[in-house]
Amino acid sequence: MHFLRCVLAEWTLVRPRLSRTRFGVWLLFLGTALIWVGRRGADPIGVALQAGALGAVLGAAFAAGSSADRAALAIALAHPTTPFAVATGRWLAALIPAAGLTIGCSIAVGWETSAALAGLAAAAAVAGCALTAVLLGGNGAALVLFICMTIAGAVPPEALVGVAHPGAVRLTVASALELGPALWRYREIATGSAGAVLHAAAWAALGVVVASGLVRRRARRAP
Repeated sequence: MHFLRCVLAEWTLVRPRLSRTRFGVWLLFLGTALIWVGRRGADPIGVALQAGALGAVLGAAFAAGSSADRAALAIALAHPTTPFAVATGRWLAALIPAAGLTIGCSIAVGWETSAALAGLAAAAAVAGCALTAVLLGGNGAALVLFICMTIAGAVPPEALVGVAHPGAVRLTVASALELGPALWRYREIATGSAGAVLHAAAWAALGVVVASGLVRRRARRAP
C-alpha cells in the first residue's frame, strides 16, 4: 500500500500540468490532427497507434523532460519513497493522458475495440521508452523520438532492408524498428498477437526499471 501511495503522489504532482502548461494544448492539437487524418481515409488502427505513441512521448516530456523536473527527482527521494515508485508514477503520468487521447481519437474516427487496445499497448510501451529517453537526454530526446515515431515507427523493418544495397543507416534503423517499441509490431495486437502484447509489456516494464535506476543515480549525484 505504501508503494501505491508513493506512485499516486508522483502522478498527483504531474497531473495539474494538463491545464497549467502547454501539455493540454499540445494533446488537443495532436488529437485534432489525428482525427482529421482519420476522417480522410486513415485506418482506425493507425490513428489509435499514433495517438498512443505520440501522446506518450508528449506525456513523458512534460512529466520529466525539463532540467527542473530532473533536478527535482533528488528532492522527491528525500521523502519516504523509492526510485521505483517515482519512476512508476512518472510513467503513469505519461501513460494516462496518452490513453485518454487514444480512446478519444478512436471514438471520433469510428470505434474499434481491437484498434483501441493496440493503441493503449503502444502508449504503455512508448511511455516506458520515452521516460528513459527524457531522463537521459531531456526534451531534445523526446523530440527525436516523436519524429521517429511519426515518420518511421509504422514501417516494417523488411521495407528498409529489402533492397539490393540497404546500407548501414537503413540496417541500423531496421534493427531499432525490430527491437524497439515500433508501431508496425503493435498493429498485430488488433489481430490477437500474443507476441506483440508481450513485447509491449516488456518495453513498459523495462522502461520503468531503467528509469528507476536513472532516478537513483541522479539522487546520488545530487549535492
